[in-house]
Amino acid sequence: MTNNTCPVCQRVQWSATTQSCTDYLTQHSFQVQTCQCGGCYHTEVPETTDTDYYGTAYYNSDKGKFSPLVEQIFRWNHRRNADFFYTHFSPRKVLEIGCGRAYILQALKAKGCEVYCVESSQAAEWILANSTVIGLDDVQLAKFPQQSFDLIIIWHVLEHLPDPVSSLQRAHHLLTEQGNLCISVPNRSSFQARLTQCCWFHLDVPRHLFHFTREGLQQMLMAQGYEVTAVRSGGILQNLYGWWQSLANLFTPKTPNVLYRFLQGGNAWRNNLQYRALIIQILSAVIWLPVGFLGYVLEEITGNYGTVTMFARKRGK
Repeated sequence: MTNNTCPVCQRVQWSATTQSCTDYLTQHSFQVQTCQCGGCYHTEVPETTDTDYYGTAYYNSDKGKFSPLVEQIFRWNHRRNADFFYTHFSPRKVLEIGCGRAYILQALKAKGCEVYCVESSQAAEWILANSTVIGLDDVQLAKFPQQSFDLIIIWHVLEHLPDPVSSLQRAHHLLTEQGNLCISVPNRSSFQARLTQCCWFHLDVPRHLFHFTREGLQQMLMAQGYEVTAVRSGGILQNLYGWWQSLANLFTPKTPNVLYRFLQGGNAWRNNLQYRALIIQILSAVIWLPVGFLGYVLEEITGNYGTVTMFARKRGK
């Protein structure tokens, strides 16, 4: 169950919005509430529901999340992130909270790092059975002594967690004094989010339970004893495609992300894909391709990225 307290200001002061946002997999509608502190938004999900909002329509298959060509680009991007972590931090022992297919950890393991992961029990069976990394459940992770890891990664996962504050507190306990925490999340205060609102690609209701602004994420990290050492773009793939798909969704607001599902292929493609909406999004590309590229350039110039990555360390006593 989701903690109803705002993870940024630690108060319950949500305000309902008039916007109804659509899940691109089930077509269910959800209200996104905003906190009065301005640093966080929250997806209102019924506590009693039998719907699986993940499953094969979300994870696709054990062969990959996307069609073969797009999957190779996806994996290359994760290897590039792993190269950055290894070059800048030289970690020996790494924990990733929510590793998915563990592409980052696999690349770090190949470089000689000792890698561990924690994954949700809701994940697909082939993800939980990944034998290339050491998987931990909450009980096993609790047995690790303080300061066990010199790099902890939470890569597009914090927004999925029902209690992000407790995850940051646990990471703080497990991180060495000179270790680094890396968090990447969608930026709710970005230009693409504010312009496209409920059509924003990175909204991803109801799987994204919380939606952080850049300032809200930094405030939350500081409140949990961290010092933010660097703020970077979440990457060209996340940010540029975020613009393109969000703008395309404006042409089919009731059936968002159909182009994304088409690029996934496999199970995601076959699962009730809306072909009329797909054609509309493809034909409207003459508009959203150039406009999205300009939006991406503007975000890069101003630093108000569609997705943002923060690096942090324990704050000195």
